[in-house]
Amino acid sequence: MCRGTSGIDIDLRRVDIDQCPLPTGSKQLNIFAASDKCKKRTTECIPLAGLGFRRGSYKCVCRRGFYFPDTKASHRYYNGTVIEEEYEKLMLGEPNDYNVTGVFECLPCAEGCEACLDSSPCVVSLNWLLRTAILTLSCLVICCLPVVVLFTWKYANVKVVRAASPVLLRVITLGAFFIYSTTIVMYPRPNVITCTLRVWLREIGFSLTYGALMLKTWRISVIFRVRSAKAVKITDLDLLKRLGMIVGGFTVLLVIRTLVAPPLVIIGRTADDLKAFLCRTDWWDHSFTTLEVLFLVWGIRLCIVVRKAPSEFNESRFISMAIYNEFLLSVFLNVSMLFLQSPANPDLLYIIFFCHTQLTVTLLLCLIFGSKAYMVFKGHGKSEDTLNTVPKMQITKFLNKPRSGNSQHAISTNSSTAGPDIRLTEQDVQEEFRLLYIQLEHLKEKLRLQGNRHLIGKVAAMQDAGRMGIQEEKEDVKEVEMEDKSCETSDSELKKECKACLARTAELSSTANNRPIIINLDDKSTFTEEVTV
Repeated sequence: MCRGTSGIDIDLRRVDIDQCPLPTGSKQLNIFAASDKCKKRTTECIPLAGLGFRRGSYKCVCRRGFYFPDTKASHRYYNGTVIEEEYEKLMLGEPNDYNVTGVFECLPCAEGCEACLDSSPCVVSLNWLLRTAILTLSCLVICCLPVVVLFTWKYANVKVVRAASPVLLRVITLGAFFIYSTTIVMYPRPNVITCTLRVWLREIGFSLTYGALMLKTWRISVIFRVRSAKAVKITDLDLLKRLGMIVGGFTVLLVIRTLVAPPLVIIGRTADDLKAFLCRTDWWDHSFTTLEVLFLVWGIRLCIVVRKAPSEFNESRFISMAIYNEFLLSVFLNVSMLFLQSPANPDLLYIIFFCHTQLTVTLLLCLIFGSKAYMVFKGHGKSEDTLNTVPKMQITKFLNKPRSGNSQHAISTNSSTAGPDIRLTEQDVQEEFRLLYIQLEHLKEKLRLQGNRHLIGKVAAMQDAGRMGIQEEKEDVKEVEMEDKSCETSDSELKKECKACLARTAELSSTANNRPIIINLDDKSTFTEEVTV
């Protein structure tokens, strides 16, 4: 029986070893899988065919988001054979390059790059120096707002401030603060939170500032257009209630928009094909813009209505200028936004928003508050003390004139300041009426010589009023003499009549002697003629 041995020779030099990891979900049997020495954080294994049965039959290429350090190399990968040799040295404790940081590794791409060949940026870099300068200017302007509020509180009793409603002025300042805050929110790179805050601050600030201006103008228009003799009274509280309704309407729309379609961040492309992060502009933004424009159109209509309304301090004129300015610049901003979305330029958008805020809100504050500050500090604001003192001084001067000695009826002036006990008689009052009548005759003669015959009728009406006053005085005196039993009652009535006559005489006499008489020929026209006696 013969025994033998048989053998099979296989040339393994032609058998490739795949040391790279198997694809996800693969059921292939490979005992050498995942035995490569590529540094997994930045590189990945790619098998090489035709190298035979030996280690290192692969190459380590850069993962997506990383690039090969030697950007000028013809082959941008690491040879698996070299990596295996360095790894073996590491295992033997010999000096090697495998354990050195950065060797056999790729470098990360610039921020925002999905794939790259070098360190070139993929996202446009913001001009932080420019943005910081703009932010500093905005903060300086915001720091001036407490000074404006303090001004409305300190000079609240001055007529120019009191007539403008200090409460509404503070509401305007609060709305300006919200609008200015949009510049602070837009300073960093946009995200969902900053995009949402920008919309909220803009709309709430707009509704507060321009809502208060519109309602102030609306009150002037209502009072100016009234046709009945009944007085129309619209208090600041009534305006605040209406302002609350306006702000509430904007708030409801903002809540719905935030819940349904919050403003997201989109990626635009610059002229250099770089990525730029922008807040998305959708039909919600266009709806709010349309609402603002319609609101401003209503304000323009109110300004046209009150353009001829009498205003002592021209506040309605300044309000109209602010509304016109906001309307024109808002239209310009929204039109320019359509062309600045592509190509994107975040720094230019930031500059435009800053300029729009300063040219609208800052100009508004200068028109509304600057004019009032000028009048107050120049002494033209007409403080409360001045208004109360001038008439009293004129009346006291009139009452201190020498009277006839046979005064029987006493009249004492009732004032907030102590004054002398002035006694007048009916002869004194008649004397004043007689002097006034003579002065009106001289005035009528001057008008006749000057050819102003259309004013003579006005002067004649004044003379008729004076004659009626004298006749009423005579009738009152006769009643006093006939009714001896009711002397105290008649005396009290005579005092009241004398007070009324005295006030009217003082006004007419002072007007004829010391003041220009302004006669409005037509109540609906602005023509006036001054005649000084």
